[in-house]
Amino acid sequence: MTNQVSEFPTERTFQYQHSLPPLPVPSLEGSLANYLDAVRPFATEEEYQVAAAIVKRFGEGIGKDLHQKLLQRARTRRNWLEEWWLNAAYLELRYPSQLNVNFGGPAPYLEHCWPPTEGVQLQRTSISMWHTLQYWDLLRTERLDPHKAGNVVLDMDQFRMLFCTCKVPGVTKDTIINYFKTESEGPCPSHVVVMCKGRFFSFDAVCDGHILTPPELLRQLTHVKQCCEEEPAGDGVAALTSEERTRWAKVPGSI
Repeated sequence: MTNQVSEFPTERTFQYQHSLPPLPVPSLEGSLANYLDAVRPFATEEEYQVAAAIVKRFGEGIGKDLHQKLLQRARTRRNWLEEWWLNAAYLELRYPSQLNVNFGGPAPYLEHCWPPTEGVQLQRTSISMWHTLQYWDLLRTERLDPHKAGNVVLDMDQFRMLFCTCKVPGVTKDTIINYFKTESEGPCPSHVVVMCKGRFFSFDAVCDGHILTPPELLRQLTHVKQCCEEEPAGDGVAALTSEERTRWAKVPGSI
C-alpha cells in the first residue's frame, strides 16, 4: 500500500471517491464456508459436525432469503454494510469510548532522540501539535496521495473523520458531527481545544493562512497553563468521556 505525500500531487487525496465501485456482497456459499473454517480450530469433531449441519440448513433455508435482501439493499447503496457497521460497532455501543472504542492516540515518537525530561511537557506538546496540524493541512489541501493496493485505489473517506469531528453521546445512540472540508469545498474549523485542570481553552492554530510554529504554539500553551495556576480546578467535564454513554447523555448541561 502506498502512502506518499506530494508537494505538487498529480492525484488529489479524495479525487476518486465518487468513482469507486460499490461494496460487493459476498456469495452466500463463500460466507458459510468461511464461517465453518473459523469454527473448525475451536470445535471437536462432533461439535463441528453439528455446526456444519446447522449451516447447511441455514444455507438451504432462511439464508437464501436473507441473502436476497442483502443483494436488494446493495442495489440502492454504494456500501451496503457501512451504516450497519457504524451503528453497531460505534454509535449504539453504550460502553465508555475510552479503551473500548478510542484506544489510539499520539505517542512519544521523539523519545529516541529527545528523552522525556521533567519540565518539557509543553515544549513536547507544541511539537506534537505542530506535526498533527501539518497532517490536517495535507488533508485540507489534498496533498496526501490516495492509498492504493497495487493499482487498486482504496476508499479515503475515513480520513475526513480525523479532524473537526465529534461523537456526541445520545440516550440510545450517539451521533457523529463532522465539519471538515477540503480547501476546494470551503472553510472549516482550524482551532485547537486545550484542557487544563478541568477548564477548556481554544485558540486558532492558523494565522494569515499559515499554521502557527512550534514556538508560537508553545506561547499559547504556556498562557493556558499560567491562567490555571492560580485558579481552582474547573468542573471536570472531561471525566464524562470515561462514562457509560447513556449516563453521559443524561447528565444535565453536559452536552
